[in-house]
Amino acid sequence: MQNTRQWQAHMGEHDNGLHLLGTIDVPIFLLKLSDGWALIEGSVEPLAPLILRQLKSIVSDLGLIKHWFITHSHYDHIGTVPLLLPWLPNAKVYASALTKKALRNPKANEVTYKLTQSLYRIMPEAERPDDELEQHRMALADIPVTVLEEGDEVHFDADHSMVALATPGHAKCLLSFYEPQYKRLYVSDTLGEMVSPSQWEPLIFQDYPAYIASLVKLQGLAIEQLVLGHHGVLYGALAQDAPKLAEQGVYRFIEQAKHVYSELAQDAQKTAQHISELTRDSTGTFVSKKLHYNGTLLMLTLLGVVPHPELVE
Repeated sequence: MQNTRQWQAHMGEHDNGLHLLGTIDVPIFLLKLSDGWALIEGSVEPLAPLILRQLKSIVSDLGLIKHWFITHSHYDHIGTVPLLLPWLPNAKVYASALTKKALRNPKANEVTYKLTQSLYRIMPEAERPDDELEQHRMALADIPVTVLEEGDEVHFDADHSMVALATPGHAKCLLSFYEPQYKRLYVSDTLGEMVSPSQWEPLIFQDYPAYIASLVKLQGLAIEQLVLGHHGVLYGALAQDAPKLAEQGVYRFIEQAKHVYSELAQDAQKTAQHISELTRDSTGTFVSKKLHYNGTLLMLTLLGVVPHPELVE
């Protein structure tokens, strides 16, 4: 990672009240408001102790954190909520109806637990919660969620608000969030994985047409700051152009994947393994090899490159 004028990948304070907490790979965003603070994204459980320390160093009273916006229900975007929400007595959690439903699904929560445990083995920054954090832990199913739908707006004051944008495709429950005041978009995983600010690879785990529709939708938005679910913040032309570049990245990925599939004698598993090995470096600290392989195989299937996947158990 490197900082340039249009790509900022440092932790801590950015502009217009934005702070990046956690790590650059799986951050939480802290936003200063006129009468308090808001959080966006949920990061991963093994970073909860670090993020709590960071919050305490910036926010004088955790009761001033009044809003927490959750983009979707994947383990790397909700992980700290059960541990940190009990310490934020005035925080209201916002998410889509489908995220709320997923949090109340025992099978989905079993998957979240299993993937979270793998992080303690692969994350260099992983830290087990202490007894006090554990004693106050909430169950995912008990997290109170205020549901936001497409176009819903949360007003912080007369001039400052957050707008929910439904952007499915990566996940059907995914919401992006937009601050009109700063033309700042919190895009989570909607655009896929940023290889470089001008090159994107898709993360299509739910619906290919919906994924493209979400990218086209965001191309019509005025974006001066693009806050990514992983790897930093883009500004200016890089921010504005990112949804279009992400769409182009999908088509490029499909053509390259078809070529690999042909070269490997139409072996779906070898194709997925080859592509996964080429693309997993940027997520290696928070996505296991097995999960990355399975995700790649699923995506190749959704894109019509290979037949039905045979997932690794």
